[in-house]
Amino acid sequence: MLNTLQNTPWWVYAILLLLCYYGIKALTPTRESKTSLLVTPPILLAWSLYSLNLTLNPPLSLTCWLTAVLIGSLAALLIFSRKGIELDDSQTGLILPGSLKTLVLYLVFFAVNYYFGYQAAVQPELSATLQMVLFKACASGFASGLFCGRTLKLYRIFQTLKPMTAA
Repeated sequence: MLNTLQNTPWWVYAILLLLCYYGIKALTPTRESKTSLLVTPPILLAWSLYSLNLTLNPPLSLTCWLTAVLIGSLAALLIFSRKGIELDDSQTGLILPGSLKTLVLYLVFFAVNYYFGYQAAVQPELSATLQMVLFKACASGFASGLFCGRTLKLYRIFQTLKPMTAA
């Protein structure tokens, strides 16, 4: 275990610290802009999709990934609540109450990517099996889906809170 931690590249720890920083920051009320709601999910989906090994049965891998994204999105729609969310003063974003859920979501996303990166480095032959490729597609898709579902819920809340402008 110690060998694994010692051989982990420094930039992985930097990403972990960054995610922890933003996750801990989310324990107190934070502002989420409309722009970040629209930009973050496509970036995470692209990263998740890019990380897939599509050399073994691409249609099956993509189907597993997409199904997991949908299930993760539905789970997030149920997990994240509307309670305490308000429109900010400029009406361009939301004020979110503090929550441990965001920190957990960031750490899950990191853990999934770290685990599969570790497996690819230590046991590349296992990482190349169809079962592991499908497992990675499902885990990565589900974690990305959680982000997408959270964003969808927040965007819908933003749309309902924003007053209609006169034409």
